[in-house]
Amino acid sequence: MKKIAVLIALITVLSACDKTINKYYVYEPVYTDAETFRTPAAFETPRSFQNDGNIYFKDDYLFVVEPNQGIHFIDNSNPSNPVNIGFLNVMGCSGLAIKGNYLYITALVDMVIVDVSVITNPVEVGREEDIFPTALPLTEKNYPFKEIDKSKGIVTSFKVIRVKEEANTTSSPVWNNCFNCETMTFSSADASSGSGGGSSTGTAGSFAQMTIVNDHLYVIDMGINKLRPFNIGNPLSPQEGEASWLSWNVETIFPHGDYLYMGTTTGMMIYNTVDPMAPQYVGSISHARACDPVVVQGNYAYVTVRSGGSCGGDINQLDVVDVSDKSNPFLKASFNLENPHGLGIDGNTLFVCDGDAGLKVYDATNPEEAGDHLIKRFKNIQATDVIPLNGVVMVIGDDGIYQYDYSDPANLKLLSKLR
Repeated sequence: MKKIAVLIALITVLSACDKTINKYYVYEPVYTDAETFRTPAAFETPRSFQNDGNIYFKDDYLFVVEPNQGIHFIDNSNPSNPVNIGFLNVMGCSGLAIKGNYLYITALVDMVIVDVSVITNPVEVGREEDIFPTALPLTEKNYPFKEIDKSKGIVTSFKVIRVKEEANTTSSPVWNNCFNCETMTFSSADASSGSGGGSSTGTAGSFAQMTIVNDHLYVIDMGINKLRPFNIGNPLSPQEGEASWLSWNVETIFPHGDYLYMGTTTGMMIYNTVDPMAPQYVGSISHARACDPVVVQGNYAYVTVRSGGSCGGDINQLDVVDVSDKSNPFLKASFNLENPHGLGIDGNTLFVCDGDAGLKVYDATNPEEAGDHLIKRFKNIQATDVIPLNGVVMVIGDDGIYQYDYSDPANLKLLSKLR
């Protein structure tokens, strides 16, 4: 009997030694109660930029999203001397678009409407609560999420914790999608499609996830993989139309004419807005897995395809796509880059943010040869997105906002840098 007992004990010890322990990092949700989360947006003294986010320009003002926190307001009436005039504190802020005197903000689960008729005194005048129920804060790493319990409140941030568990554990974390794998920055999306005065809209960057065309606001809802249209003819009472299914990996949206061009991690999709309240799929083009914002001018779409990190893949290039036939877009040319991010085009001048390689400026007189005609390279900028407009290009990088005069593309001049 003693020998049997010893044998059983030995087997038990050996079994314990054979157990595999998994160790990994996860995002643990941090909750905020609804009342606190919905504290009205407040305009505060200027803050310094901490993280680069979506950029937007309208009526001599530049707006820069501070992900999850709010929006910087910059008086850019003199690009040689931009002035940071204040910060709109909006918990959960991720994107923006403006029509007339109204600023529309995606704030996690809510849509916030702010009256900016007095730019130095913006006032929250409306809030559509729980309109994006699956929205989560932006994160920086490709870590899984711990299970979310909505009864505890609204998830407004995450903290990273280290988990140890046996390999055969029955618990499993929720893996995030590409949108949450990195801090997103939000070239020039010509979102201006209204008439003048109070109905005009502004110009967004190439990482935008919401845009306005005439009286309609379009939002990429990545939580449910849908493109959601809203009629904002009555600015304070958005009316939702028929949502359109998207692929699970849509990241950015760019309006051009009656069409919406969306960048995904596997290609570009095109939807029409013939019925503005029910956008319809028209065509697409595919590529290997990578991140790819897109801008369009005339019959050509310019797409930067980036690999690495959350984007996956192993390609880094500029693609030029013929979109004259929206139902059958096809690749015309590709040019190697290092790690491209946002881009923008105005006339014959194409701007590409190439990560550590800096800001690159190309002559796109012949779109299919654009990548072969480098005009200028600014190596000192780790640029992420641009808005070229009326001879001035606004560039957001990891250390601030640069502005250049490109009225003579062969002789670009630095106008200012706002750290």
